[in-house]
Amino acid sequence: MLKPLVSIVIPVYKVQENNLRRCIESCIAQSLKNIEIIIVDDGSPDNCGKICDEYARKDERIKVVHKKNGGLVSARNAGWEASTGEWFTFVDGDDWISLDTCEKLHDAIHRNPDTDMFFWKCVIELPQKTIKGKFEWSCTDHEKVYEGEECRELARQVLVYEAGLSSVCVKLINRDYAVRNKIIHNPTLKQGIEGYDFSFRSYYNAKKTVYLNEYFYHYRYNENGISKSVSEINTQYITDGFNVLYEDIKMIPDNRPYIDALELRICYVLIAIALNSYFHPDNKDSVGTRCRKFAKVIADNPIYDRAIKNADIFRMRKSRRITAFFIRHKVYIMLELVSRLKQLMLKIGYYSY
Repeated sequence: MLKPLVSIVIPVYKVQENNLRRCIESCIAQSLKNIEIIIVDDGSPDNCGKICDEYARKDERIKVVHKKNGGLVSARNAGWEASTGEWFTFVDGDDWISLDTCEKLHDAIHRNPDTDMFFWKCVIELPQKTIKGKFEWSCTDHEKVYEGEECRELARQVLVYEAGLSSVCVKLINRDYAVRNKIIHNPTLKQGIEGYDFSFRSYYNAKKTVYLNEYFYHYRYNENGISKSVSEINTQYITDGFNVLYEDIKMIPDNRPYIDALELRICYVLIAIALNSYFHPDNKDSVGTRCRKFAKVIADNPIYDRAIKNADIFRMRKSRRITAFFIRHKVYIMLELVSRLKQLMLKIGYYSY
């Protein structure tokens, strides 16, 4: 058999059966056949492992890795280590890709043979509708080449909330480039914001990156997903990720623009932590306990304390700027009201999600 051109790595843990089947079938049905599909069963306690094995029996391009549960980072790294393709990409088990994705990437590789990485856009799939244009790179060119210092700027843009460059799953990375520059997920992390660190290093170390103005990736919005969960342990995962990313950035010469961007991004995430976890209506703690716990998160983590004090929060949109103001001035009791207002707006359909 030919060496696969593209390896598609799919980490799987507690994925709904219909969603997992659609994900795998979107990869099997790629119009480019010279691919391999590495599915990592990360110790899922349901039928996910059996479903993966079922597909592997039907298609010799599929390899299933069964492992003890270790989190998203360890699953993606296990899949990468098992892959053999010249290029690799990640698809989460809830999501799917367009059927011509690999073929169009194949054509782009031929047009740009000396490229380290390609990246593109994603569609957000809600139960009743599809959303385009949210959190995506603003370039309107059909194909855009970035070289040298332009790649360093893309790395900085990973830290910009609206730029849409932090997702791991909208990238095709050259394996030789990844090996030379150790572009794997940081194994000290489990999940949370693991993609920020991976994406930052992917862009920063690249000599040439190409943007494809295509919606290849379909992200299935899951209100119960990791990043949306009312969970204090998820806060710790996020904190670990920011600390690792901060250490990466500290090693960069003239790193002030990166630090400024990181601190503002941390403020966005602090708002999300407050509204999605500590002050979410599903949190059964008393208001006083919520305030104390959230205050402790900031006090115990210098990276949060520095960010909320130093970031230029006036660059945020008004609603987030007000919430960041409450956090900066420790008016945590108001976060309870903001969170309830947000949930009400979602319920009446003011926000899509």
